[in-house]
Amino acid sequence: MALKIFDIDGTILRGDSNDQFFKCLIDHKIITPDYMDFNREAGARFYSGTLDILEYYRYVIKPIAGKTEAELKDLLDDYRENYLKPHVYPKAQELISRFRNEGHVIILASATMDLLVKQTAELVGADFFISTRVKYDEEGRIRDVYSDFCHQEGKRARLKALCQEKGLNLKDSSGYGDTINDIPLLETVDHAFVANPGVHSEKLLHIAAERKWQTIRF
Repeated sequence: MALKIFDIDGTILRGDSNDQFFKCLIDHKIITPDYMDFNREAGARFYSGTLDILEYYRYVIKPIAGKTEAELKDLLDDYRENYLKPHVYPKAQELISRFRNEGHVIILASATMDLLVKQTAELVGADFFISTRVKYDEEGRIRDVYSDFCHQEGKRARLKALCQEKGLNLKDSSGYGDTINDIPLLETVDHAFVANPGVHSEKLLHIAAERKWQTIRF
């Protein structure tokens, strides 16, 4: 049994899960299309590794702030089935399913907020996930995000914390990521894979070549 750790956006999912969430919010008439303007700007900063994650996730949760998870159930169900599911790479799903059948532990590691990562985890059959955590008030309503972001070095820290909490170890572990933000995760595992390399992966590919990391396309 070994840990198989996957980034989500661009790795096992074609595109970005936050983009799909905003499209879902637009279709449910919760936001208007111009709300995505900042999201497009943030995308470029994310790929360069310069995005202010706190600023970004406060922007992401703003349309659903004050809601409980129960109140968002129908929205999240729709998001999972109609906005996420069509974008999961079939070959990525096949690999995850094979790993599960072989008895390995599947972990998703994403800077995306837990409310959304939970939906992807359910779709692909992950055992655990680490993500940016939504902060709730005493009534269970969404208010903010915690500052221990699952981003860059945060992925390494949160993965190690999960292993300690669940009694897991990183021996013979494998990690899959597609951007410079995934380098700390890929440095932590025994077998690192750059997934679906593209223009946004240039810096990551340079480091991967130096360290003899493998590449894989889904």
